[in-house]
Parts: sequence; C-alpha cells; structure tokens
Amino acid sequence: MLTVSRSDVKRKLRLMSNEYDAEIDALIAEMLPALRYALEPEYLNSNDADLRATLNLGALEVIAGEMSATLYREVGVWTGFRLGWLQVEPPALRNPRDPSGLKAQGYARLKPFLKRDAQLLFVYRVREEEGE
Repeated sequence: MLTVSRSDVKRKLRLMSNEYDAEIDALIAEMLPALRYALEPEYLNSNDADLRATLNLGALEVIAGEMSATLYREVGVWTGFRLGWLQVEPPALRNPRDPSGLKAQGYARLKPFLKRDAQLLFVYRVREEEGE
C-alpha cells in the first residue's frame, strides 16, 4: 500500500504552520491514487519493507515537489525588495515547475517500478550553461 501523510510533506518542505494543510491534503488525495495506479501491482503488494519504503519515499517526493511548485506560484512569494542600500532578490530557479527538484527525484525513484505503459508525464531538462 502506498501512503503519504500531511506531516511528512510538511517535514520535507519545512513548513511549520497549518496554513497549507487543506491544500496538502487535497494534493495527496488527488495525486496518490494516480501514482498508485501507475505502479506495478506486484511491487505495491510486496512484503519487502525496504521496497515499500522506497515507493512511499518516491511518492512523498513527488507530492512534496508539487506542493513546492504550488508555493512557488503563489502571488508575491518571489518578489524582491529594496531598503536603502540593501536589495534582496529571489533566487533564480532552473525550473519553476519543480523549484525544489523533488518531483524529478521522486519520479526517478519510482521509474523502475512503473507499469510498462504508465503515463506519468514529467519532463525535466537541465539547461546547459554556456561554456561547459
């Protein structure tokens, strides 16, 4: 059985408040069945505790990564400010669809256990820097 809890998602993202609890619960409810469906039943039903932990960790990373992207898209979260000589700007991110890199990490962790025709679509490309 695949399980992800709200507290695990909050721990992974280092969220301390309860402000996003409803969003996290909704995200778990909508993503977990899709992830479960994409995995081979023989792996889901395995008695191997380490395999189950690996699958749960992959699902947690995917869901936490999606929540991270949701937080990134929040209006005003990534605006800078200037106060006298001090100027603070948000960090430049490589991929706004996966700002933490957790989605890519979770999908990579789950990939060996997917059904042959599973359609978990996630494209992650690292832009090559000039001069490398």
